[in-house]
Amino acid sequence: MAREKKPDQRFIFSSSVAADTWHPKKDPKAYEWWYFDALSDSGNEAIVIVFLDNYIYSPRYNRVSDGLLRLTQPEIFPAVSFTYFAEGRQMYRAETEFSPFDFSASEDEPRCVIGKNGFRFSTASYGSGYMVSIDLPLPRGQNLRANLEWLSIEADLTDSPVPYAESSHCWNMAAPRSDVCGRITITDSDGRIADKRSFRGTGYHDHNLDDRWLAKTVQEWHWGRAHFTDLTTVFCRYSELGDEDARTRLMLVRDGELTEHEATVESSEYVRDKFGISYPTREVIRSVDGLVLETEPMQVIDSSFYHLRFLTSFKSVFNDGRARSAVGITEFIAPRALKYRWLNWLSDLRTGKDGKSPFIP
Repeated sequence: MAREKKPDQRFIFSSSVAADTWHPKKDPKAYEWWYFDALSDSGNEAIVIVFLDNYIYSPRYNRVSDGLLRLTQPEIFPAVSFTYFAEGRQMYRAETEFSPFDFSASEDEPRCVIGKNGFRFSTASYGSGYMVSIDLPLPRGQNLRANLEWLSIEADLTDSPVPYAESSHCWNMAAPRSDVCGRITITDSDGRIADKRSFRGTGYHDHNLDDRWLAKTVQEWHWGRAHFTDLTTVFCRYSELGDEDARTRLMLVRDGELTEHEATVESSEYVRDKFGISYPTREVIRSVDGLVLETEPMQVIDSSFYHLRFLTSFKSVFNDGRARSAVGITEFIAPRALKYRWLNWLSDLRTGKDGKSPFIP
């Protein structure tokens, strides 16, 4: 088990299935999301699923958080996002906001339902993990359904749940490594099967929550993870507005143990994507005790005005001196743009409302 560390006052880390529950809060700015991703065994397919109690990219949520919209009663703006990447391109993308009446989650166990979508933690004779189901509309009358299982290999790695704290960002890396399998089915407007995909690979799951508006809190947020044959590595670079420097963590998960290492990042060869976000095409992450991780984005899985998500090449030399390479996932979040209402309007066209498909795919 990982050795307990004194947490940051504004950034609290844990790896706890018990804490993977919903934390309802009275502040309308508070948000919480559960993130699942997986790469196929071949390395050329990727799935990313996010369940949110407050959709951080929603113009309605951002108007409330910025004080531009007053609510007569507490309200949330739940959403579900699903991305399937294969054959070198984004095959299917579904992102839909729902009514607050379509949202339910448990404060006692990992379980959330948004419309016909949801996840729950369950235990069976062959192991424990997360059952994830998706039922989302696509443009042109199509529909996407998926049933997938994240069977935990490495999970629950801190000795006890770190309690939620106000005015802090809480990151719960509940299950950093899982066996993932399942099926994706696309039906056309007549209900006929248009595409069917079976998936098998290795996955990751975490959970983030904060009671502060992202746009006025976070200055930099960049993270990534890769599964090597014998271990999983995760890094996170995070800073809040007013911080002089971002703090970088490099984590190794192996044989049921998690080790955390302070690190620095050397970023180079910056470019801009089509939505204007500047990002480095090469990074070298070095821990203070000599671990080295190199990352180079390969292909964009998903992008918007506010974030970029990549298939990324990982190369590493850790404390055993062995060189490793793998394909993983990295993400940049650009929260500053959330303050720009005209961007909110444009991005809103790519999000379905009230459980319906988006105006623009």
